[in-house]
Amino acid sequence: MYEAVAADLLEKLRKTLLEMHHTGRLSDIDPDLYEDARAYIEKLKADYYSLENPLESRAGSLIIEEIGSVSDTVQEIFSIRTRQILDLAFQQIEGQYFDREEARKMLPAERAMYGQIIEAIEVCREALIYGKEYPFCGTGAEAVDAMIDEPGDSAGIEEPVAAGSATSLYALVHIRADMESFMGVDGRVYALKRGDIVTLPENNADVLCERDIALNIMLNK
Repeated sequence: MYEAVAADLLEKLRKTLLEMHHTGRLSDIDPDLYEDARAYIEKLKADYYSLENPLESRAGSLIIEEIGSVSDTVQEIFSIRTRQILDLAFQQIEGQYFDREEARKMLPAERAMYGQIIEAIEVCREALIYGKEYPFCGTGAEAVDAMIDEPGDSAGIEEPVAAGSATSLYALVHIRADMESFMGVDGRVYALKRGDIVTLPENNADVLCERDIALNIMLNK
């Protein structure tokens, strides 16, 4: 039963990704896809830690590979959809036709992100072109200020972040340089490369932004 569920999930992820690459447009997505993937990964982790010697067993290695495969596929789905949503936002801002059918294909969290992007760009335009008050603040602006005031070193990210400083807050960032894999304050291992658009714990995102490795595009107000 478990094997059948796993096979169905992997097939669903592959089909979703294949369709996205094929159409080049925002497509319908199973609203439970991310939740199902998280549940499957948690099950794999439980299986891994239930092994007697997971680090030394073939079964442990296979589980780690499968976790990586599922995580990478989900991350790629997220990255592609986020780029497509950003394109839609810029099209609307530039006065092009707003495609309601495309908007209906967004998940609730994606619609919220889309709305934040539209609002943020409009507020910035009003401030720069018409001289109106610019109300943005928060970690996004602070990260850019840090980049300007203290240019960071793009080499590595070995500087530890205290585990106790972890919060539930995440930031959406654009990765500007390839980097070594690292563990975030949320306990996840991140393997990122230039061009990725990902959500990271704010503590880790701030460090990368300060070092000019990433650009925070979660537009907080």
